[in-house]
Amino acid sequence: MQSVVQGIILGFIIVLPGMSGGTVFLMMGLYENLVADLVRLRLKRYLPLLAGMLVGIFVSGVVFAQIFMLYRDITVTVLLGSLLASVRSVLAASPTLTWKRAICLGLGLAAGLLLAVEPLDIRQATGAISPAVLIVGGALGTAAMVLPGVPGSSVLIIMGIYDSLLYALSVLAIVPLLWFAVGSVMGLFLLAHIVDRLYARYHDLVSYFFAGLIVGSSRALLPDTYSLVLVPFFLLGFALVWWWSGRSVPAAAEGGTT
Repeated sequence: MQSVVQGIILGFIIVLPGMSGGTVFLMMGLYENLVADLVRLRLKRYLPLLAGMLVGIFVSGVVFAQIFMLYRDITVTVLLGSLLASVRSVLAASPTLTWKRAICLGLGLAAGLLLAVEPLDIRQATGAISPAVLIVGGALGTAAMVLPGVPGSSVLIIMGIYDSLLYALSVLAIVPLLWFAVGSVMGLFLLAHIVDRLYARYHDLVSYFFAGLIVGSSRALLPDTYSLVLVPFFLLGFALVWWWSGRSVPAAAEGGTT
């Protein structure tokens, strides 16, 4: 039962941009065993966790989609604050800026600005995404989610499919969700270990690249109209994730010197 509850909590969290699933795994004491068991395909013990995650993702996705449709500007403003605050956890173990890290930060920023062109808006989403894009998005998003401090949902925002997936959840569009699930499984088994090893070896450079990518992709979360009323919502999202990020410095990232 504990694993199911942990899965529900994880499912709730990973739907929200700025929240890192990997950090949740660390805080629950599951991270190191999870990565090791994924490599060895020892998965039986994680089935209750997976079941809870599916419940959490569905409930969180449906509720969040409804709020998004009713209050688009308020929602994206909260998410903008959340996403920008998540940079704290991404760079938690790499505070010093060197020229190599600055280059990676610039490359990530440029990539985020170039890729996150379409504004996030579930009101205009149709869920009509090609299976190939859904599979790639599921694989990359899940692989990134495993990394402590990195919000996997930011990958979906960069690819421009985050709002479409929320829409698919809200209307229970099974086919696109299944394609995304196929990609997620592929990412979990084929990419997560590779990405984790790359992250461990080049932690500082990858962290700064991700930080730039997150900041650049935040352009997709700009409101339609600007008002002082939105400022408290931005601060709320920022403060929530800043506090959350401070609760757990990614242990898997410690000691990076690149």
